[in-house]
Amino acid sequence: MKKHFLFLGIVIFATALSFALFNSLTKAQANSSVLSANNNIALQKVEIHQNDIQAELCIFLPSLEQWGPYATLIVDGKVISNSEVALINAKDPNTAKSQTRCYQFTFPVTVTEKMSKTAVLKLEKLTADYQGGLLTETGLVAIKKRLQETQPQIDFTVVIEKGKGGGGAYIQILAKPDGMSDDQAFQLIQQASVEEVSENWQEVVDLH
Repeated sequence: MKKHFLFLGIVIFATALSFALFNSLTKAQANSSVLSANNNIALQKVEIHQNDIQAELCIFLPSLEQWGPYATLIVDGKVISNSEVALINAKDPNTAKSQTRCYQFTFPVTVTEKMSKTAVLKLEKLTADYQGGLLTETGLVAIKKRLQETQPQIDFTVVIEKGKGGGGAYIQILAKPDGMSDDQAFQLIQQASVEEVSENWQEVVDLH
């Protein structure tokens, strides 16, 4: 039986304590706060480094859950996904108590003189564990109920293993429709375990 292992939480944040800044080719647009039409999103700054571009967005989230934002940067028609996202002040207890949280997005792109002087920064979506996620008792019940609405033939459980390194957890598929592979069933379970909110915010940013 193939084991589909889970991380401790479907949504993972890269919470870096420090960021490597380059002495050259660095430009910060500080205090260039730009609000979206619904005032839910504010662009705080954009920094251009030697090997990447970083943008900081403050977002009013749908709830106090641990949301994971996903953004893209469009440069000369090329769509670049964020390679990292870090929650600002992640260790501050007040951060978890506020629906407005700030994130630093990193895009792997090197700015050259031949590139356009501007790019389009887009916040594409927000994701969070549905009802607490697969690793909580209430979340597991809610996710199984949610999956049953569209895939009544799929049944599964989450097995938690203890070990010296902290152990782990994996999904054990108990039942599925004839002809469906374990990988296909796992993908459907994963989809049911995530809450997703689409966003349509975008802003033109200066690259030079």
